Amino acid sequence: GKEIPGQASLVFDVVLLDLHNPKDGITIENQHVPESCERRSQTGDFLRYHYNGTLLDGTLFDSSYSRNRTYDTYVGKGYVIAGMDEGLLGVCTGEKRRIIIPPHLGYGEEGRGKIPGSAVLVFDIHVVDFHNPSDSVSITVNYKPSNCTILSKKGDYLKYHYNASLLDGTLLDSTHSLGKTYNIVLGSGQVVVGMDMGLQDMCVGERRTVVIPPHLGYGEDGVEGEVPGSAVLVFDIELLELVSGLPEGYMFVWNGEVSPNLFEEIDQNHDGEVLLEEFSEYIQAQVDSGKGKLAPGFDFEKIVKNMFTNQDRDGNGKVTAEEFKLKDQEAKEEHDEL
Repeated sequence: GKEIPGQASLVFDVVLLDLHNPKDGITIENQHVPESCERRSQTGDFLRYHYNGTLLDGTLFDSSYSRNRTYDTYVGKGYVIAGMDEGLLGVCTGEKRRIIIPPHLGYGEEGRGKIPGSAVLVFDIHVVDFHNPSDSVSITVNYKPSNCTILSKKGDYLKYHYNASLLDGTLLDSTHSLGKTYNIVLGSGQVVVGMDMGLQDMCVGERRTVVIPPHLGYGEDGVEGEVPGSAVLVFDIELLELVSGLPEGYMFVWNGEVSPNLFEEIDQNHDGEVLLEEFSEYIQAQVDSGKGKLAPGFDFEKIVKNMFTNQDRDGNGKVTAEEFKLKDQEAKEEHDEL
């Protein structure tokens, strides 16, 4: 034609960008596998990982590092391209691997964004952590004292030290750096559900490692600036003090026999009505003398006000002898009604 003369010899200078065969599968090159790998990812797991995505010639088209956050997804469920879905199976936490994906398992003939059509993709990934929605809390006891007869239970007041980190070892928080213990009433919702579970059946002096999946921790949202979303948490815990709580449903119990003239004792001015101030003074006196015990770890005024409100059945701010009942009397009445 006009550009190429007849019988002309042609010279092409070629740069090979990539090549593949429609029969190709993905190629996996392990770059780093941790020595300790208790579990490998499987279908249905939720992974958090970093990646650099390049073409075969090294051209960078995407990176999670540039966004300063991991890419988070379920694997084996079709949420990512087929090649990545397959390449993320069988990995360990902390593993680094290269996944080479042919276009028919990537973005196909059309490509996407900065990715040309029919391009072979290279992903260098670093697995930060993963979990399964069916996972529960994992507890590893590192040290248990020889005398371990009193175990923590719901309602107990606990004082403990902890180091909190991510699965990759990133430190999030530590009571040691603050120079004081963390104090809670077990099972009262003062900590995440996973920590409530991890502190159960523990004795003073015991040390354990508690691994908490995100659905029992801070969930998909995490804590802004502190805990990444969907992060698996690791707590190294040492229990320092345990104050036994009260039976479930009780905020105050008697250590001895209850006076048969209890209402009259509380009603200091003998006008047939007990006000909050009288009630509070009486309860404080019983606690100070050792005759009664309040649930540990709660604010005294809040407990007493709650107890008073329960007795003030008509809500007029006064308790009469007819309204006043002990908890076991209330339980018996309910039982009789049933």
